[in-house]
Amino acid sequence: MALLEIWTEKYRPKILDEMVGQKEVIERLKAFIQRGTIPHLLFAGPPGTGKTTAALCIARQLLGERWKDNFLELNASVSKNTPILVKINNKIKRVTFEELDKIYFGNDTLKEYVKVNNLEVLTIDENYKVKWAKASAIIRHLTSKILRIYLEGGGILELTGNHSVIILNENGLEAIKASEIKEGDYLLSFVTKLEGNVSEIDLSGYKYEKVTSRTAVINTLELNKNNSCVLGLYTAEGAVGFKGHTSGQVVYTIGVKENSLAKQIRRFANQYGIKIYENFVGSGFDRKRLSARQIRILSTQLARFIKDYFYDGRGFRAKNKRIPHFTFSANLESRLAYLKGLYLGDGSGKWGNVVRISSISEDLLIDIAWLARISGIESSIFEKEVRLIWKGGMKWKKSDLLPAKPILSLLRKIKDKIRGNWRYELRHQLYEGCNRISKSTLRKIIKMIDESKLSENGKRILELLKKLAYTDLHALKIRKIEIVDYNDFVYDISVPNNEMFFAGSIPILLHNSDERGIQTIREKVKDFARTRSLGKVPFKIIFLDEADALTRDAQQALRRIMEKYSSTARFILSCNYSSKIIDPIQSRCAVFRFKPLTKSDIVEYLKRIVEGEKLKIEEGSLEAIAEIAMGDARRAVNILQAAAATKDIITKDLVYEVASVAKPEEMKEVLKLALEGNFIEARDKLIDIVLRYGMSGEDAIKQIVSHIWGLPVDAKKKIDLIDKAGEIEFRIIEGSDPHLQLETFLAYIAKLKE
Repeated sequence: MALLEIWTEKYRPKILDEMVGQKEVIERLKAFIQRGTIPHLLFAGPPGTGKTTAALCIARQLLGERWKDNFLELNASVSKNTPILVKINNKIKRVTFEELDKIYFGNDTLKEYVKVNNLEVLTIDENYKVKWAKASAIIRHLTSKILRIYLEGGGILELTGNHSVIILNENGLEAIKASEIKEGDYLLSFVTKLEGNVSEIDLSGYKYEKVTSRTAVINTLELNKNNSCVLGLYTAEGAVGFKGHTSGQVVYTIGVKENSLAKQIRRFANQYGIKIYENFVGSGFDRKRLSARQIRILSTQLARFIKDYFYDGRGFRAKNKRIPHFTFSANLESRLAYLKGLYLGDGSGKWGNVVRISSISEDLLIDIAWLARISGIESSIFEKEVRLIWKGGMKWKKSDLLPAKPILSLLRKIKDKIRGNWRYELRHQLYEGCNRISKSTLRKIIKMIDESKLSENGKRILELLKKLAYTDLHALKIRKIEIVDYNDFVYDISVPNNEMFFAGSIPILLHNSDERGIQTIREKVKDFARTRSLGKVPFKIIFLDEADALTRDAQQALRRIMEKYSSTARFILSCNYSSKIIDPIQSRCAVFRFKPLTKSDIVEYLKRIVEGEKLKIEEGSLEAIAEIAMGDARRAVNILQAAAATKDIITKDLVYEVASVAKPEEMKEVLKLALEGNFIEARDKLIDIVLRYGMSGEDAIKQIVSHIWGLPVDAKKKIDLIDKAGEIEFRIIEGSDPHLQLETFLAYIAKLKE
């Protein structure tokens, strides 16, 4: 019940009179509405105080029923842990946005925008086929909450609520906000066969310092079918070992009866003249029983190469395994052979039907899922295993399926031109509530359409149906949506002339562009601003959220557009810090300052949700949420929804638990003990609180500071404590051990007694 819809959107006020707090701001805005016009507006204030809601209310009340057609909103972001397949300098790598941050932003913690000229991402072309496209920029900004979307097949996607995802409707592909989707909706993934051009790997950089006639040297490693399979087998079952700097070996452990695998490993070694050593070893619980075979390839050069390419850089255990990046660029035959090697080493099931490959490396599982999908194989991720699917227990597989609703709508529009019983082919979708349709069924129906009798619009419908029948895309159902605490950078990628890219543990098609860069201002905003409104009001409204993150060049371009198109467009800019908006823009706007909402305002707003959702809630729980939210209504609603999803009855204890915030009296007790000189007891209690509530060190020090002014010490000591707390917070943010820093702060308090 609690997570079928996002409550921040479901209960967002529709008109200004429904908003809570900000009375002076609301009265001034209502005066504009009554006059039927607005100037350019600048909303400044902390998050969750009603800036976006006010903009949406203005759009609805001024523009009427067609407000969405005349309203443009910009902002979108995905989390740092989101996986993505990229090309950097023409080399394919499976990375996360956090890794892209390190590559392109480096150590700069202030920059929010960086141009790129060597980065490509996967997207789709005009025929809905997967292709590579150049990115022009990476953008990041901080956010406190994100949505975590769980998809069938084990896919997970983390993004902000205003990030757009791509869905299929009767007009083709369309972008909608993540906050507007719900459980049971469908997002789009892909299965395709990408071309590969890497056929060998240069190993000259791993040559021995001293080479003798007995030394086997590999200049280039050929990625033929056998070698790729052996490399895949290493990823599943191999290890490397070294004695000093000159003696390395690659160790395979396989079953005693797995003779075909042993032959493949020997063939690999023989190709390069490398010596091997074989012996039988014990395994499992009975070490005396020789049930496994070890094959050691005696090559320091090969061992060093594998150490560098087959691990994540954090260790050399099974949990650190990765697919080497060159595999993603290999030809299709080699990629399939590598996957088969993985399956032969750590898999079960029937190759060509359904197989399961196990691993304790989460990164490796995601690598496998992406590699399979660019190699023509459907993949799903589950705990400690990935599944490759050619044909499941049913007659269909998910990668053959598309959402049925838009396709049925298209077919009904040309039903008189279909020769044949198309309704029979779609009987399950039409009469039994089946929500997806197979591409093969769609292709069968397309053959029934009499193209010669179609109107121009009918021909456009047929063209879209043909694209869908042969597309690389397919539908994945949303299983669950959660709102989670985040408090970190989220990221955008600009893909010029396309504005779509795939990302996620299972690749999902996302909509994005350079929402804060000059190109978006010059093209997307300008194109929208220059056209006339479709309604009675003579102007459109353009809402730029987090406008303080716009680059300076983009702000200058925006200033000129605001001047030139004032007759056809009004701008509403929202920001946390108005000082980051250039003066020429500020001078063209009516500025509205939004204050943090009062506790009574937040409680009033939460009561609407309690009544609407018929929640059972103990007395004082709403007040506890309001206290934690600190004037942020969005955070308050998210805490309430998280609590409602956890238990049937919402209590104060539950509120503090889901918010990862300690009860005020517990933190006060820690400070009281420290002031009395009971350092050990205060430390133990604080560590218990941090672990019990899952608090970060940063959150803990912030909560401690909120109680300092209530301590029974003089004002000068309170100032010293706050100064020290600021220093501790800085150290924690910079990477110091949070427990050690918190203990340091308690020790500082305890010394005040001396």
